[in-house]
Amino acid sequence: MSKEYKAVLLDLDGTLVNTLYSLQDTMNKTMEHFGLDPISIEQVKKYIGNGYHVFVEKSISATADRYYREAEKWEARDEDKAMDLDQKADEIMEFYDDACDFYIRLFATNCTYGNEAYPGMKESLEILKQRGKKLACVTNKSLEEANKVLDQVYGAGYFDYVSGDDGTHPLKPDTGVVNDVCTKLQIPVSECIFVGDTRTDMETAAKAGMPSVGCAFGYRGAKELEKYHATTIIDHAGELVKAIDSISR
Repeated sequence: MSKEYKAVLLDLDGTLVNTLYSLQDTMNKTMEHFGLDPISIEQVKKYIGNGYHVFVEKSISATADRYYREAEKWEARDEDKAMDLDQKADEIMEFYDDACDFYIRLFATNCTYGNEAYPGMKESLEILKQRGKKLACVTNKSLEEANKVLDQVYGAGYFDYVSGDDGTHPLKPDTGVVNDVCTKLQIPVSECIFVGDTRTDMETAAKAGMPSVGCAFGYRGAKELEKYHATTIIDHAGELVKAIDSISR
């Protein structure tokens, strides 16, 4: 017997919207301000998914790790030089709090830079809407910035509910955020599907006991989604409706 899912919960970065350029641009302006190394698009893909604090920490650590590795090379030849490099790396990590503050202030005005919906996503969501499905965005991004990005790409009020980091509830992969969203939608968790592109999203779905669609077109790729047991995986956003239909059978 087929099962009808009444709501689709979707991650933002790497699922609904390609936000790589806004994230990289904001972080590299932060790194430049503190005299640190810029990060690549591939680094952005690896570092994001667990909130901006982790993103900042990993970005800073990339520069600190360069000094730590250099220190290791000098240990046998010049112990004083190695100690100086170690100290420099430690000092870099002390930028963390100030870098977080700088990044989030800058991101408030830069969060819409270069953003675009993944090809096929708008069409897929329109079909789901026509079928009467509720759509919710569930992100660890700041709620204020999440709304700015979604309004820019999809239009104001497009989603039935948006859950972001506003300091009032737990974040993914804690199931509390899923329960909160389902309560707001007035739909049981058992009648929802989760769509995302990272380990965090797949763990969120698994812990909540809901099926998941992994988006290999996003930031982490199919291997991570397979490892964390996505119910099904799609390579293109235009395949979303078909994937949900296959889970419903």
